[in-house]
Amino acid sequence: MMYVMKPKTLGIIGGAGPIAGVKLLERIFSLAISGYGCSQDNDFPQVFFISFPFSQMLTQEIDAPQIRRELNHCLNQLRQNGSEVLAIACNTLHAFLEGEPDDLIHLPKITKKALPEGVIPLVLCTSTSVRSEVHREFFPCRYPEPEIQLEIDLIIERILKGEEKQAVAEQLAQIAQPLGAQTVVLGCTELSFMHELNLPGTYVIDPLELLANQALKISFSKG
Repeated sequence: MMYVMKPKTLGIIGGAGPIAGVKLLERIFSLAISGYGCSQDNDFPQVFFISFPFSQMLTQEIDAPQIRRELNHCLNQLRQNGSEVLAIACNTLHAFLEGEPDDLIHLPKITKKALPEGVIPLVLCTSTSVRSEVHREFFPCRYPEPEIQLEIDLIIERILKGEEKQAVAEQLAQIAQPLGAQTVVLGCTELSFMHELNLPGTYVIDPLELLANQALKISFSKG
């Protein structure tokens, strides 16, 4: 089915890390084809994409005001370019938001909606997200113990360095499986789209996949 209405313009913030933003962009266009019948160039939504080199946020010493300024700069630049629907391809960056902008698809919020009722998931994410409790602010969840969290951080670093996905996914599964979680949230976009991850009997939620679907749903909505 071809959508004849003009979709709303999307604005995507990447750069934290860069590949995660590109993955989100690729997924949005793939879903536009499979779910919305887009095939011709003018079928697709217009997308403004910023891959911004954000200040370091994965260490103990963080310049939070600077990161906040950088994030606001990106959001405002997208708005000035005409973006009507905004998305951030990074869970951790949500900890530096000022308020909850109406035009932003909020990753932890849409993750909450995807959780089965009454389930308290295990969230695999960065230590910065754990310290800020960026997910727990919106839904009950548990984070790994500190020694396990350190291993998760190292895995995220390996992904950022471009190491082979299968080996990284196997290590992540070895860490996560003994934790016995029935539901796992991939709370770092570097972990998203890791189709090699094998966690038998575990419901795995990928917020970046949710974000791609929600961005298109709003883009093609009539309201």
